[in-house]
Amino acid sequence: MIRPKQPKPSEREQREAYDLATLRDFDVCVRCRRDCGPTARDHRINRSQGGLTVVSNLQVMGLECHKWATEHPAEAIREGWAAPSYATASEWPARRWFRGEYGVMTLGWVLLDDAGNVLEITSDEAELRMKGGN
Repeated sequence: MIRPKQPKPSEREQREAYDLATLRDFDVCVRCRRDCGPTARDHRINRSQGGLTVVSNLQVMGLECHKWATEHPAEAIREGWAAPSYATASEWPARRWFRGEYGVMTLGWVLLDDAGNVLEITSDEAELRMKGGN
């Protein structure tokens, strides 16, 4: 699953992507849902590895969780908090917390798009996508 070349977004498009990702994630850390430090917009595929500043490649993370993901890249990819450099961010599963019955939070798998939408997928589909079988 090699990512096709995409044109780099303009400065305005990048600002809009940061804003939309912040709104989508309610400016709360997507990993722990707690106050683990000041929040920042994290690139799921690092910019240094060719990741673009588009909504599907951004997520809100607190400082501690962002530091963890940076220090443990393989684990962050396996757990859905990052994506590998060869992937397409919109096709690589991400993790998100969902409020279920009686308000209980459960961790699930999603696909993110560049319009700020979140599509819940099954763990089986996430596993298949992560193994290269869209």
